[in-house]
Amino acid sequence: MLQAHAAPSRRPGPGRRLQTAAAALAATVVALGTAPPALAATAPATDRVLLASDDGHAPAGAVDEGAASASGKISLRVYLQVRDPAGLRTLARQVSTPGNPHYRHFLTPARFRSAYAPTARQRAAVSSWLRSCGLDTNGGTDHYIAASGDPAAVECAVGARLHRYRWQGRSLRALAGPARIPRSVAPDVLSMSGLSSLTPAVRPAGGRSATVTPASSATCSTSYGANPATALPPAYGTTQPYQVCGYLPGQLRGAYGVTPSGLTGAGTKVAVIGAYASTTVASDAQTYASRHGEQTWASGQFTQDVPDGLPAQPMDWGMEEIMDVEAVHAIAPSADVEYVAAADATDASFLDAVSRVVDARLADVVSDSWVIGADTGVPSGTVSAFDQLFQQGAVEGVGFVFASGDHGSQAASQDGNGSPVTATEFPASDPWVTAVGGTSLAVDADGRYQWETGWESDYAALSADGTGWETLPGSYAGGSGGGPSAVFTRPSYQRHLIPASAFTGNGTLRRVVPDVAMDADPVTGMLVGQTYTLPNGAGGYVEYASGGTSLAAPLYAGIQALAQQRAGRPLGFANPAIYQAAENGAFRDVTDRPAGAPRPPAAVHTELTADATGTVTTSYVLATFGRSQDAGLATTPAYDDVTGVGTPTAAYFNHIR
Repeated sequence: MLQAHAAPSRRPGPGRRLQTAAAALAATVVALGTAPPALAATAPATDRVLLASDDGHAPAGAVDEGAASASGKISLRVYLQVRDPAGLRTLARQVSTPGNPHYRHFLTPARFRSAYAPTARQRAAVSSWLRSCGLDTNGGTDHYIAASGDPAAVECAVGARLHRYRWQGRSLRALAGPARIPRSVAPDVLSMSGLSSLTPAVRPAGGRSATVTPASSATCSTSYGANPATALPPAYGTTQPYQVCGYLPGQLRGAYGVTPSGLTGAGTKVAVIGAYASTTVASDAQTYASRHGEQTWASGQFTQDVPDGLPAQPMDWGMEEIMDVEAVHAIAPSADVEYVAAADATDASFLDAVSRVVDARLADVVSDSWVIGADTGVPSGTVSAFDQLFQQGAVEGVGFVFASGDHGSQAASQDGNGSPVTATEFPASDPWVTAVGGTSLAVDADGRYQWETGWESDYAALSADGTGWETLPGSYAGGSGGGPSAVFTRPSYQRHLIPASAFTGNGTLRRVVPDVAMDADPVTGMLVGQTYTLPNGAGGYVEYASGGTSLAAPLYAGIQALAQQRAGRPLGFANPAIYQAAENGAFRDVTDRPAGAPRPPAAVHTELTADATGTVTTSYVLATFGRSQDAGLATTPAYDDVTGVGTPTAAYFNHIR
């Protein structure tokens, strides 16, 4: 980013509405010369300052049910501020900006620690404050101090009461007023987590097809349009083709200009971050490469960084891991790949995974096909902790690539259980990462690019009598996430190419998502190979078409590995260079009316599902592409909030140096 962005804004909530009442209570306490027991050990109000980033607030609409239980143990994390946050932002901007004298003069992790990492003095001061309130400081890392204690000790530390709240049918704990910490430690504290019992849920970006569509199936196409669905009713006045069986790596390399470049990603390393870990990913990826004539994995080319004691990996995370690994290898078959596992699907564990990557500089590029939710709902403490790690990655030459999400202008609520809200997904909305949106891609029988539309699709079901499609074009089924962030202001690298109207949010120019795009539509997705097991114990290695921005992100991470190979040095945080390359014509503009595409473009989506007994059921829907009818998003000429600056071409590798 070319200039420092504003700090994440605090969300309004019950804590703010109760601030006046809390102040009145404090005045009464002073007048009486007494203090509530839980707050008795706190510093005077004049010696405390507001903690700008924490997770302690009750969500909007929560009903206050009074004081929380005084018993039990609460675990906290106090994330430490780097020594010179303004200096870190400045250096991150300088090393990422083409033409700057410091461009790509990255720091080693050791030099980062010596210049910016929190000091022993900071740790001692913060630990002393926590212990003075009766909290145990029981571990942590270079980035945070772990603490635990009873509710009274927590209330003492943050100068606010803990209350019970009722929200969306569940009970939770949160602060009844704003958190305030001693002025003496405020410069050392970045944020706190654990004050609320509402833990942000991390989930795969979503939208992948979980249906099994083998490449040999009679109801799919080896390239777009290759297999007309003559046994099914026509639509829009013509017989529509069956969906793509799943593009093979060679088809994707051809579509995005990789084949003529001769680049393979040799000498680069990509990390893939996800939750838990598959026990079959290495063998599955090798089987997939062998079956399709791809470059097989060399000994040691794939590794896993896995915490001890992980539980079994749920199917959704297993599908995510194998697709990401195979997609990176599809684009950059000589790049090393390391899977970095979070211990579970909490924000804290994913922060730990990201910190492992930057602290040891495990990779040059990091592929992230996961979201936490609407950036308006993710606690500011979580946002601040991730944002600081992304800046550390920038100064070390580590580039983070994130899926923009699969629900158009909608994003998941704070814990994923509430109704979606109109917002951008975090972390994709963070201005220190590259957000990757999605397209629907057509490749012909010779593996040549035909056209792309923005991935915004409608599905229409086959009528009960099988003679037509119900209410064409059907209803919205999914699409590339995007739009203006409500949290982050506009970064300088987005000042050009993009109309000011795209940035507006509550009268302020905002960071807008995505930055770039690649194939994501599951109906035109990539063929993936994976070992799976049905509930009845049946299963084995299968191949199926899969997609979502969860596919687009690792595909683009592979592109970045190739660009690094061509440049001969790490690219780091590449957004300023990406937007400059876009100005020079290195990206293909994507619209909803591409030249050479049918009007409208569509395909029959074959859904094969298996129950617990292994019985397979087939059903059909008609997918109509490029609808752009999700609230507020549209795929238009030039930059748009579905595909960003577009999809990379062969010219990209000559413009990203």
